Amino acid sequence: MIFWKRLKNIPKFPFIIVFFIQIFALILLYSMSSGHFFPWCFRHVCRIGIGILAMSLTIVINSDFWKRHAYFLYSLCLLMLITVSLTGKISMGAQRWLDFYFFNFQPSELMRIILIIALAKYFSFFSTENIRKISSLIAPILLIMAPILFVLIQPDLGTAMIFLLVSASIFFVCGVQIWKFAVVILAGIATAPILWNFLHEYQKNRILMFLSPEIDPNGAGYHIIQSKIALGSGGFWGKGLMNGTQCQLDFLPEKQTDFMFATLGEELGFIGCLFLMFLYFLLLIYNFCVFLRERGKFNQFLVFGLNAMLFFYIFINVAMVCGLLPVVGIPLPFFSYGGSALIVLMICQGLIFSIDIEQKYLSSRFI
Repeated sequence: MIFWKRLKNIPKFPFIIVFFIQIFALILLYSMSSGHFFPWCFRHVCRIGIGILAMSLTIVINSDFWKRHAYFLYSLCLLMLITVSLTGKISMGAQRWLDFYFFNFQPSELMRIILIIALAKYFSFFSTENIRKISSLIAPILLIMAPILFVLIQPDLGTAMIFLLVSASIFFVCGVQIWKFAVVILAGIATAPILWNFLHEYQKNRILMFLSPEIDPNGAGYHIIQSKIALGSGGFWGKGLMNGTQCQLDFLPEKQTDFMFATLGEELGFIGCLFLMFLYFLLLIYNFCVFLRERGKFNQFLVFGLNAMLFFYIFINVAMVCGLLPVVGIPLPFFSYGGSALIVLMICQGLIFSIDIEQKYLSSRFI
């Protein structure tokens, strides 16, 4: 297909949903800045522009390109993760970023997509019968464990969790038997006391605070307590833009990034949160329909994995903010303030749009 035709055929409804979520985020960032465009709104507009450009470039690239270069891209991302562990920029006690002078980039964000592409390519060459053999799972397990190892070194438990959950989703849709998942889960439970000793002190505190944040209300439990107060105080309709006390008085930490959903709940209430969840629901349904229509194995596994990643981003962030999961650094897709995550998620959605456009083009040829 001609490139401009692919851009012209972008699915309008899901694209509008993504764009509207970002406009919604800008309104909230403007409110958090007490009615000022700087610093968050201006930077976020720039990042949205870069994200739309990245999405557009992804859309015009045929999915065969990603399949052909899957392992090369995986190796390149793994090399970046190794570089981060050696010379990466340290911020807030974590070494997760490469400093490109004019912006900081987090390679683990990109690896989330590249890992899905690599796994989709691997499983696309196997029949369901072959996938059920334990020997056929050794290579993909190694593909998963290598980036997880370097991500845990940073440390970034949230990203490692996303790697595991999304990879497990791909294993499931490829035909791996349920009993193998059960064995892995039981092994994880059995080794939990050993794994506990390998966690950093702040990670242990986050888990303990998840169980009982009142133990240290002014320390490790402060984030989740303030988040619950913000969500609960918003009620059904919210306090209104620029009227949230937890947000405006800076009681709520990371209000523009990981805890932006709590800010939304305080200022626009339950109805605002419900509206955002409805937009996410529509986007996830659209992505799932693309998966159901696809007949090629690689594209099918790729779309399912990308949609699973989007779902886990949403689920983990909202559950974390509500106190249903321990606090981890997972942003809310297309909504939280941030650079690397936003751009990578735009690329993720661009890949799904690209596959949808290819489907419609092939269908039109056979009509």
